[in-house]
Amino acid sequence: MKSALASIGKNLILIGIVALCALNYFYGTLSWQMVLGIQAFAALAYIFLSCYEYLNTSYKAALPVQRYPYFSGSYVMFRTLKIGVFFSFAVLLYTSGNAVKYLYPVCLTIGFTETIITLLKYKKSLCFVNIYANYLLIAETKLTRLFASEIVLIEFRHNIFYFMKKNLKTVQINLEFMGNREDFVKHLNIWITRNHIRVSDESKEKINNMTQNDINYY
Repeated sequence: MKSALASIGKNLILIGIVALCALNYFYGTLSWQMVLGIQAFAALAYIFLSCYEYLNTSYKAALPVQRYPYFSGSYVMFRTLKIGVFFSFAVLLYTSGNAVKYLYPVCLTIGFTETIITLLKYKKSLCFVNIYANYLLIAETKLTRLFASEIVLIEFRHNIFYFMKKNLKTVQINLEFMGNREDFVKHLNIWITRNHIRVSDESKEKINNMTQNDINYY
C-alpha cells in the first residue's frame, strides 16, 4: 500500500510541475528563478518518493528472500534508452530559446531519477528470477509468471533457456545475465523434473552436464 501511495504521490508531483509551468506560461506571474526553485524542491520530493517506492518495508517484505538476480540485455538497453531520451529532451528544451524551456527540469528530474532507480535495482537485486512450486517469477520491467502447465517444451542452447508456451510464444532466460547461475540451473532442473515438463534430448544432456560439473566442482 505504501508503494502505491508513493507512486501516486510522485505522479501528482509531475502533474503539478507541468501545471505550474503551463499556468506561468499563460499568466507569467512567477519569475524564471522562482519557477526553477519550486521545481528543484519538487524534484527532490519526486526522487525521494521514487526511492521510497522500492525501499519501504512492505515492498521488501513482498520480495522472495531467495532470488536469482537477473538483468537481461533487453532490460538494460530499455533503461539506458529511456534515460538517454529524457536527458536528450532536457537539452533540447533548454536550448529551444522559448518558453517551453521551463519544462526542461521535468525531463532532467525523470532522467536522473531513472538512473538512480536503475542503480538501486541492480544493487538490491530487484530484478530477478525466482522458482516457485509450479511457476517461475521473472521480475524486470514487469512481473511475468511462467506456469509449468503452459510450457510445452524447453530448449537450452548457448546458455539460453527457451520456454515454449502453448500459445506459441517463447520466454527466454539468458544465463549470461543471471546471478548464481550454477545454483539456478540446478534448482531449475529439479523444478522441470518435478513438474514433468518436456525437454529436448540435446537440451536435457546439456543441463545434466552443467549440473554434474557443478557437483564435481563443489
